[in-house]
Amino acid sequence: MNIRACSKGMDEMLVALFLFWIPVAMVPLGLWYSMSSPLKNASSRGRLFAFTGVVLICISPWTVPSSPSTAAGHLLGAIIGPCMLILLGIYLISFSGNVPVGKLPRSDRKLGVLMTGFGFIWLAGMHWWILTPQLSPNEVNHYWFVFWPTFIILTSCLASCSAVTLLMIGEQRKAESNAMFIVSGLSFSILILGLNVDGPLITADEFREHLWLAVADLAGITVGTLLSIFVFALVIYSYERSLPAPKSISPPTESELKQVSTLIASHLGGEDE
Repeated sequence: MNIRACSKGMDEMLVALFLFWIPVAMVPLGLWYSMSSPLKNASSRGRLFAFTGVVLICISPWTVPSSPSTAAGHLLGAIIGPCMLILLGIYLISFSGNVPVGKLPRSDRKLGVLMTGFGFIWLAGMHWWILTPQLSPNEVNHYWFVFWPTFIILTSCLASCSAVTLLMIGEQRKAESNAMFIVSGLSFSILILGLNVDGPLITADEFREHLWLAVADLAGITVGTLLSIFVFALVIYSYERSLPAPKSISPPTESELKQVSTLIASHLGGEDE
């Protein structure tokens, strides 16, 4: 038995535990602490805790280069910029119109469209240009093949649903709805291009293969979610059906009616106040 190899493997596992997996756990724990703790400054402390975890995950390819799990941190560091631009752009588009709460200036709508468009161009550059996330020269991060098709499909579907919802439910939200239709059309155009145009490191055949896998994953998640909701509703329905009918209470007595009348009379008027 090679004791030195075993010791080296244990050391690498401990380093990966402290520099990757614990930071991964810090993100949800920090967010949960910021939202649930009643202590003063808990929100800022929790966000700082979660932000520290995100930073450690992003630099894990350099701090823990021997761990294969750090490919997720490498991808996160590569996509966090364009994804934040797209999310902020959609936020500006959504809240720059006729909303009752948190309304933003109308000028922010154009800024939101520009930020969203630049974010999509950035991500497209990762597919058709030199910005493709690579773990080593000519070795594409395998998590990119999972993220990119899934992101395009979700963005196109969610943007279309948001645009239709704004037209059906919102009032005077046609401009914001058109902007969301533009986002959906842009993502769908990128999807069509990916199916037909090769990139420097990713061919159209590879993209097509991973696109169908992403569709299968999303379909499985959708079906599983609907089944979970159905089972939960069925359990609640069965439980409520098993409960006995509520007992009817007796009508109020004369003394109770007089007491209520006295209380109501004492709280009416107000001329002396």
